[in-house]
Amino acid sequence: MANAKTKEFEIFLKTVPDPTADNDALDMTDYVDIADNQAFEIHECDIVLDPTEDFPSSDTCVVFQLADSNIQDFVSHSDRTSLYVRRMTYDLTTMGMFEQESFSSITPLIVSKTLWLRNVVKTGVTGDYTLRIKGRIVTPSAKDYMALVLTQTGNVA
Repeated sequence: MANAKTKEFEIFLKTVPDPTADNDALDMTDYVDIADNQAFEIHECDIVLDPTEDFPSSDTCVVFQLADSNIQDFVSHSDRTSLYVRRMTYDLTTMGMFEQESFSSITPLIVSKTLWLRNVVKTGVTGDYTLRIKGRIVTPSAKDYMALVLTQTGNVA
């Protein structure tokens, strides 16, 4: 079991998806000293349309994927680099919002220096969104590192 170094806190990243898929970098070195055997333990992840934005003015579909490597395209959520995916669809006719969301609890320990948020507006209009990650800084145990190694090699039973 990882030993907590801090209480739980939140990290935010503002992003503006557009029709050309791209990645936003979240530098974790501001929070985690990997050389000092630290990791970031993710407890929750979510992405919201900023309250400064109006409901999209046309039918809109936005896709987000958080990864621990600089993916050049969206990857299957079964790919071990995928940490979190979210698809948000806005229906102008019903003024409804539909979402699909999945957080991978298999890899909650982040030992990477950078996380990458890939995003794209598949249809519709752009807007300001915010990624919120809730977690804490921990010192992983040998068992935690073994679980991480098994996850990365795909040998999780």
